[in-house]
Amino acid sequence: MDERLNKGLKETNNRVLQKNNFKTEVLAGVTTFIASVYIIMTNALILSDAGISSDAAMIATIFTCSISTILMGLFSDTPLIVVPGMGINSLFTYTIVNSMGLSWQEALGAVFISGIIFTIIASTKITPILMKSIPSNLKHAITVGVGFFILFIGLQKSGLVVANENTMVSFGNITNKETLLSIITLLIILILNARNVSGNLLISIVIGTILSLFMGVTNLSDLDFNSFNISALSDVFLAMSFKNMLTMPFIVAVFSISIVIVFENMGILYGQMEAIDRSDEFQKPFKIAGISNMIAGVFGTSPTIVAAENFSGISVGAKGKIAAFTSGILFLLSLFLIPVLKLIPNGVISSVLIFIGFLMIQTFFDLKKGDLIDTISVIFIIALIPFTYNIVNGISIGFIVYTVLNVACGKRKEISIPMYVLTALFILSFIMNVSMGIVH
Repeated sequence: MDERLNKGLKETNNRVLQKNNFKTEVLAGVTTFIASVYIIMTNALILSDAGISSDAAMIATIFTCSISTILMGLFSDTPLIVVPGMGINSLFTYTIVNSMGLSWQEALGAVFISGIIFTIIASTKITPILMKSIPSNLKHAITVGVGFFILFIGLQKSGLVVANENTMVSFGNITNKETLLSIITLLIILILNARNVSGNLLISIVIGTILSLFMGVTNLSDLDFNSFNISALSDVFLAMSFKNMLTMPFIVAVFSISIVIVFENMGILYGQMEAIDRSDEFQKPFKIAGISNMIAGVFGTSPTIVAAENFSGISVGAKGKIAAFTSGILFLLSLFLIPVLKLIPNGVISSVLIFIGFLMIQTFFDLKKGDLIDTISVIFIIALIPFTYNIVNGISIGFIVYTVLNVACGKRKEISIPMYVLTALFILSFIMNVSMGIVH
């Protein structure tokens, strides 16, 4: 009798636990989506400068995010979303199209080929070799550097940090409505997080958006459900062009994109897999990140990365595929909700970015005390990622400095062969970009 009773209680507890886990995953998926939804509008704005219509860019971004995120949950059982990278879209538009002279159709072709290269790398033993060959401190430094980068973007979007002719940047005007909204929303996030309130980010975003209506930052009259043309996708779907793929500009574009997406995804993904205690399963989601770039080329948007905003969902309990499915479905539904999503002001989104930056910077405490070469390399990575506004620039300089200083100090045997190869690739990337007049 006692055995049957204990068995029944155990089954009941398991059902309750599963129900709570499901609820947590769904809530986390919603939170990640809300935290990253600004990418739909921001990416479209940047791609429009490459000649892609805003509506087409938004639809292509939505389909790419949705399909890639669902694939991520299905094949890697992780809660991670995949989105066009902020920064890489600038490389796509302002460097590859506007500076190098490729058409946006050719740039999409370069994205697709880069996705193939990425997927091949991620599907072979190259990935675990790369992960084992990179010193632990350098990997942690990448996460910290990206954290400062996201924090800096958030501070800029909030208006707390503004451009200054004399000092480059300075403190903004906190009496500005949107800046004040960002400060209030951030305080709400920090308080709810400190009190371990479930769904704290989602709650904060909703409260912040409601406050924005009362503060006059946003207006319900801005809602317009008739201003969106879904048929615009036909302008960019399968619009890739490969007719000039053997020319030097196209080859340089493919090489530049490949370097960026492989190492930016590697840096961000490593930190997120550590955050969910599954760093040993790195290769599965890394492979999906590669496939996502092929999807981006097909649908007509800029290269993709595993989103830094995933830390918002992870912070409220995201662990597996249910969170990814939730985010993926919401991305798809956002086709019909873009006018509503546009109501979420920058002041609210910026506070989320600032908080995500805080979470990522915590990785700093995982760094182990090393020698001076180790310290210098780590500092270069952490500092140059936000200061150059480019993740791969920081990684490149950090890796080059680490290898060169070790060789110069007679410690060449401490450097693995893959690290020598990576350093050579980063140096080659800089040489090719300088020779083509590319700055990104």
